[in-house]
Amino acid sequence: MVSAQDILKTEVVKRDANDNFSQTINLFNNTDAIVITDHGKYHGMLLKRTLMAPTVTLNTKLHTMLSHTPKLAPTTPIEEIARVMVENNVYTLPVLHNDTVLGIVTADDVVKKLTEQTSGSQPVKTIMRTKPFSISPNETIGKVLHLFRQENISYLAVVDHTTVVGAITINTIINNVLHAHMNVEGSDNFESEKRQKLDMPAKTIMDEHPLLVSPETPIRDAHSKMHKSELPGILIGKENHLHGIVTHKEFLATYAGSEVEETIAIQFHHRNSKVEGFDKEQTVEFLREEFLKNYEKFLVVGYLHVSLEQHKETKQGLFRVVCEMKLSGKPGVFYATQEGYGPMQAMRNAFLAIEHQINKAKST
Repeated sequence: MVSAQDILKTEVVKRDANDNFSQTINLFNNTDAIVITDHGKYHGMLLKRTLMAPTVTLNTKLHTMLSHTPKLAPTTPIEEIARVMVENNVYTLPVLHNDTVLGIVTADDVVKKLTEQTSGSQPVKTIMRTKPFSISPNETIGKVLHLFRQENISYLAVVDHTTVVGAITINTIINNVLHAHMNVEGSDNFESEKRQKLDMPAKTIMDEHPLLVSPETPIRDAHSKMHKSELPGILIGKENHLHGIVTHKEFLATYAGSEVEETIAIQFHHRNSKVEGFDKEQTVEFLREEFLKNYEKFLVVGYLHVSLEQHKETKQGLFRVVCEMKLSGKPGVFYATQEGYGPMQAMRNAFLAIEHQINKAKST
């Protein structure tokens, strides 16, 4: 069994909790996360996405920017690492033994090992997110930054009408908005320069030749291209038309089921916990009993991703909830967006729509 110690990176970037942000930002050129110590002891992780927080200034102390991510043991199985990463939306985790940092494990290495062992030959369309976020080339860099923060994403397609014209990564934002003004004297000047940059259109910083692979590309090959290009995701499509996107989350989700014996893993969006009436354990039981158990033989293996968003309207004391549901299995991908009052009704409407798609696929 492959565990954390088998894919461990022992070369770890460390900084002291009392260092300033200005002393650290350049270190993110070569890493997505930094181990923060306090008097030599592990204190937490500084994640690249934290740099985009609106409250961060050059003088911000690192201990105020910490993420207390889950910690791995050397013997943590690789499937458990995948689950922890997906559920916490964190793709670099520390490995500790008796409070001593042995190293870090990255999603890139987890995906590489898992695709070598199992389903790397399946087409990438079976795991891609079919309705990825995108932005037009004339919308502002500030809008891109807002999407990155709000949706916890790190890769975004730039689409002009229906044509992919570029892409923006979290590194693009950091290099062009933060690094570009590191030598500006004074905190006020730094903030002023940053605000000016955020008002510029996305097309001024986007990669004009983004990597776009066919939906039929094997999962293993798609990840290999993403790894070689040092990207946090990869766009899926044909003839400059966007069909979907795959990031580390989608690569890992197939392996991230909390129960190994389940053939269909269930994954939830991080914002589901904000929806009134949502209970994770109750929802898992509901989805398996009311829906998934009827299609396990047809799907063979795969995962179900559920995203809920609560709105202000109410009916009989329940909020209107929009449910996005994507079911992936060997026959393909089934997607639905439905709404209802309360999370259960919204999810039921979504899986009924997917059931209709499945029955149509079975009859052809």
